Amino acid sequence: MWSVTFKNDRRRTASYKTERGALKAIWKWLKVNEGHAVFLAPEAEPKVFTDCEELPFSEPIEQDFYSSGKWLNLRHQALVKYGSRCACCGITPTQGAIMHVDHIKPRSLYPEIALDIENLQILCEACNKGKSNFSEKKWR
Repeated sequence: MWSVTFKNDRRRTASYKTERGALKAIWKWLKVNEGHAVFLAPEAEPKVFTDCEELPFSEPIEQDFYSSGKWLNLRHQALVKYGSRCACCGITPTQGAIMHVDHIKPRSLYPEIALDIENLQILCEACNKGKSNFSEKKWR
């Protein structure tokens, strides 16, 4: 069992079944609170964390990004600008295709240009899944 004591103007202790669960809880708490957290692992010295950057977690990009207003607005702009035909194979929604707005340079590798319309292209679901984040091929 892993234990965390969260300390600011108040003190609260919680137990966790996994180390990852405890560290993630510390990360989330430090994102919104000032203070520190004391992490107690089985048979280890206590560790004190004062900054969420010290932990192996980052913002949950996937869930928040694709439902954000900024992305939805930019997605619409890309569909208007580039049309709804797959830039790779040419299929359209009238032919039964599901269209995706693809990041030419993947967000996982280039998060700083995730909201740049020049980094977007329209691909059908099959072409986008085939491309994955391994290719930076610009089809348009």
